[in-house]
Amino acid sequence: MRDRYYRLMDAADLPSQAVLVRIRQDGGTLLASILGDADELESAPDLVLFRAALLRLQQDLAAIFVLLDEPAHWQADWGDLVDYRVTRKNGKPALRFAQPPASPQCDNAQPGQTLNLNSITSPSLTT
Repeated sequence: MRDRYYRLMDAADLPSQAVLVRIRQDGGTLLASILGDADELESAPDLVLFRAALLRLQQDLAAIFVLLDEPAHWQADWGDLVDYRVTRKNGKPALRFAQPPASPQCDNAQPGQTLNLNSITSPSLTT
């Protein structure tokens, strides 16, 4: 399973119980830091994302959020980056990404359909 990170547009939208990583470009080099970290060391993004994952586990945080100066800076081998928004309806976070479609293979919503397990294991036993 790939790591999943949530992209913020503004650091003010960071929910509680989360860690925020900022990725920026300085000259031709990408640098990242964990915002609010006592050390605030800037380093390579993959190293900082690893440090953020350790921090998340140590402090039992909910997720890792990313603040990008430029969306093109994200590299796919770091993990999946999902846009994150805060709903105005109830103030709770809402994730904005496509849900996988439901599998039509085992859809018993239509009347009269049943799943015959015998037909799966032994076609000669079907009635």
